[in-house]
Amino acid sequence: MDEPSRIHIQIEPQYEPRVDAARLERAARAVFEAEGLAGDPALSLVIVGDEEMTRLHEAYRDEPGTTDVLAFNYEDEAEDEEMAGYLGDVIVCYPQAERQRTEGTEVQDELDLLAAHGTLHLLGYDDETPEEKARMWQQQQLVMERLGLGHVAPR
Repeated sequence: MDEPSRIHIQIEPQYEPRVDAARLERAARAVFEAEGLAGDPALSLVIVGDEEMTRLHEAYRDEPGTTDVLAFNYEDEAEDEEMAGYLGDVIVCYPQAERQRTEGTEVQDELDLLAAHGTLHLLGYDDETPEEKARMWQQQQLVMERLGLGHVAPR
């Protein structure tokens, strides 16, 4: 019998018919594989709308308006067995993914890219400086190629 997935996906109801949760999970797992992670890392991946993303962006990044993806690392020092290997939460904004997808790609392709991008953030990658961005995007491109989505350009 298969173990239950430790990648928990939550999708706001209005987006559920348009989102392939299995592909989102596959994108996160592709990052784990590319990074050579052992064990069974866990994370939550949440698809939200502009209103919720704007609220989170303003509250946690102190920046106005919406954004495409936010990552929140889990930083509990408690020795909670249930939370062992829990990396954190990746929040993806469906309407923003829809707006910024490149011509000739599906919204799901962009969602997969953003899921991978957020997962890389949880693993310590950043894109604040040109050097960090180049390193992160190189790894992100490798993940997209593993997913057969090499045509989706990193942002």
